[in-house]
Amino acid sequence: MQQAQPRPDLTLPTTSGKLFDLGDRPEDEITLLFFGYTHCPDLCPTTMADLALARDMLAPEIRDRVQVVFVTEDPARDTPEALREWLDRFDPEFTGLIGGNEATAAALRDLYLPESAQVADPSTAIVHPHEADEHAGEAHRQDGGGHSHGNYGVDHAGAVYAWGFGGRSIVYTGGTTPDQYAEDLTRLAAAD
Repeated sequence: MQQAQPRPDLTLPTTSGKLFDLGDRPEDEITLLFFGYTHCPDLCPTTMADLALARDMLAPEIRDRVQVVFVTEDPARDTPEALREWLDRFDPEFTGLIGGNEATAAALRDLYLPESAQVADPSTAIVHPHEADEHAGEAHRQDGGGHSHGNYGVDHAGAVYAWGFGGRSIVYTGGTTPDQYAEDLTRLAAAD
């Protein structure tokens, strides 16, 4: 019989500055946890989009109990305002936490995940959504008309952790569809 993965001891500030304690959540809440960063070119936006779609598929009484928590591992660029704006593009109900510190490193160890690390000159160009929308070309940033977000990436785990009623948990390691998330979240909501 598989043992449930306990929630890590993790308390971090939200994008509004309030503290969010992952271990002290309502008994009937279904909590999903993901570590990443807003400049991520692929995994983070795809995962958040899939979770938003899955949440939309749920019956209203279950959807209201689902809390998606995104922990940034890049606090230098992911200011509370930038993180909130990025998450709002997926679902305004998602919670953003400011990590990238020893607390998140300890939580990652508790979850048996590798620590996040900065990677210089990633193979995929880093383009922040604001750069693509507002400023085309490097020359604009060089002459003071914009801002540089740095040319580094963050190597981070791609797992999504979900906790439901009675301490039940699911670990997703990739390739999960919105339909599969929605089906599992419905089962995690059940009190049986």
